[in-house]
Amino acid sequence: MKKENIKKKKIVIDLDCGNTIEDDLALCYAFAEPSVEVEAITLAPFKFKGLNLHETQLENELEVHRILRYVGFKDYDICFEGSEGFCNELYSQVSPAVKKIIALASKSKTTIVCLGALTNVAMAIEKKPSIAQNLEILWLGLRHVFHSEFTDLNYQADKRAFEIVAKSKASLTIFPSYIGKLFAISYEKIEEDVAVNHLGNYLYKRLTENVDFTQEFCRMYSLIPIAYVINPDFCYVKKLPVNMLLKDFPKTSMNKLVNYIYDLKSLEGVWKDFTKKLIKLSNNFAPKNYFFISDTHFNDPRKYKIRQFGYRTKEEMTENLVKNWNSVVSKKDIVYHLGDFGDYNVIKRLNGKVYLICGNHEKLAKGETFEQFRQKLKKLGFADVYREGLMLDKKIFGVDVYMNHFPARTKPGIINFFGHVHSLKPVKKMGINVAANYHKGVPISRKDMKFFIEFVSEGYKDDKSNTLSE
Repeated sequence: MKKENIKKKKIVIDLDCGNTIEDDLALCYAFAEPSVEVEAITLAPFKFKGLNLHETQLENELEVHRILRYVGFKDYDICFEGSEGFCNELYSQVSPAVKKIIALASKSKTTIVCLGALTNVAMAIEKKPSIAQNLEILWLGLRHVFHSEFTDLNYQADKRAFEIVAKSKASLTIFPSYIGKLFAISYEKIEEDVAVNHLGNYLYKRLTENVDFTQEFCRMYSLIPIAYVINPDFCYVKKLPVNMLLKDFPKTSMNKLVNYIYDLKSLEGVWKDFTKKLIKLSNNFAPKNYFFISDTHFNDPRKYKIRQFGYRTKEEMTENLVKNWNSVVSKKDIVYHLGDFGDYNVIKRLNGKVYLICGNHEKLAKGETFEQFRQKLKKLGFADVYREGLMLDKKIFGVDVYMNHFPARTKPGIINFFGHVHSLKPVKKMGINVAANYHKGVPISRKDMKFFIEFVSEGYKDDKSNTLSE
């Protein structure tokens, strides 16, 4: 029996992610939801110290392009440059974003999730008032409705835009800024749930790049409107007369009601839904990478091994090695570990499909065959285990690569990836030493290995002998 095609809800997202980092997460949440189709991304104007409005629009656009690349979009046709000024500055130039909103709303009902100032949608309504009846606007703005005044930044940036939208025939749902303050996630929790793949690592880096961690929590303002699009039952809603919201403007004679989100039913439910879908999004779109490492010696109690990494205890060494590993390796990536793994149970905590080439510390138990050892490790979580060295698929680097725990005298033209020798330089004429202590305990990416291979290849041109001595 064939599954019926689910009709997707088409939305426009109007954001200022060049200014508000949480908008990155909201955009990814929308892309990750199978019932939602992002029809267009329009760029809201914002002011930022040291930048003019044209420069902020450029930064906004560049950040959207980065996210599009991370989630697998190969063109940027859905991104439209927004206004370079605000309605309350009597700015009247029609931007590509305004034209796109008019074009969509002129044809059919259009849902716009506004995560910044309402400038673009307000200018579209002013330009063509008839489209308002086709607009469903979800806006992250205002403070609590019972405050004497609204000091929210999205409101203050362009009060005139809010007046235009509020007094129009457009359907309006408001997510006041205090709701975002309720939806706060610790940075530790964000790292644990989000920084598990390429996309998640990028988002976590963005969220923490200007944080000194004296503040323990991050406010997830921008996720809430997307959560409401996905499932309105995530939120508690009240119907309020529009005149309650017009604190800075003359009252209207319109008998218009506005949806006002006054609380979330489950903060945990929204967060779980977001993180679960974010992981799937990266796994679906991010290209897999290849990593190489050896001699991690997880939980090895020998003091000289611990000192090689610069730690005081085996627990401190292992925790940092695991953290470093997962900071660069996603669950979809492939890792070749060239021996001396250490505590095999640590594999359960590591991202990626790990192929282990045995080193001198991969010892069989008494009476154990290699096949029994191999199957034991596969049950723990290793993708596979090899007793001897392995030739790497030539497609990965475009050259012949032989991987082995010990340095090997390969034929000219074959590059050797190896570990074991902790006193040997990372790059030698015959190959590359991937021992963890030489690379700050971080698996080496395919991109970085290409860089090392160039040095080795130059060495072949200068010296055809390819010997271990130097």
